[in-house]
Amino acid sequence: MYRVKFAKLEKLMYISHLEVIKTLRRIFRRAELPVAFSQGYNPRINLAVGPPLAVGLISQGEYFDLELTAEILPAELIKRLNKVSPTDLKFIKAVQIADNIKSLSSLLDTAIYQITFSYSNSPSLAEEKEMLADFMNSKEIMIIRHRRKKSDREIDLKQRIFAAEVLSAGKWEFSVVTGSRGNVRPEELHRALQNKYPEIKDFSPLQVVREGVYVNTGKEFYPPYAEKIIGS
Repeated sequence: MYRVKFAKLEKLMYISHLEVIKTLRRIFRRAELPVAFSQGYNPRINLAVGPPLAVGLISQGEYFDLELTAEILPAELIKRLNKVSPTDLKFIKAVQIADNIKSLSSLLDTAIYQITFSYSNSPSLAEEKEMLADFMNSKEIMIIRHRRKKSDREIDLKQRIFAAEVLSAGKWEFSVVTGSRGNVRPEELHRALQNKYPEIKDFSPLQVVREGVYVNTGKEFYPPYAEKIIGS
């Protein structure tokens, strides 16, 4: 079994999670990988992909687990994948893992987003840090979540933000819950901030990068191939 990190960049930002999975399967075939298949009447490649990335966003750190029937050196696997992949689907790292390692869906519970803000009146870096500190010190951060085919509901973002910091002028980073425990959408963070600070200009998906998805141990965020996580 191999755990692979990949990036989905700007030219592919509008393809869905399902389309990404279909694209990966085509890449495996083009790379002539010795993939393992499920049993039954409709066998499928044994592939498990991490938490979905919203359509319209790019990411520097997505993951999938892939079972092969023969061993390949991780560096060779990455080379073969990149050779036949679209320009903006980049394979970054592969790690061989034991078959009994916890699945990505059970491990990955944190997404880190970097959001670039534009302002009608640009604050100083010190003022941005004060804005973020004031925002994070709020007792609650309530927003209305709009849901397709379901009624809107009110949620408290405060309970879903693990950490936040100002990286540089206009560039903020948020570590938020994702996966089976729920999720936080970048546009919801932006909307909550804009409600508090009207000088923040309107949202665009191009302002957001998902830096990656991680395992939150309560003290640190680890990639799912870290030794502490896979135990090798």
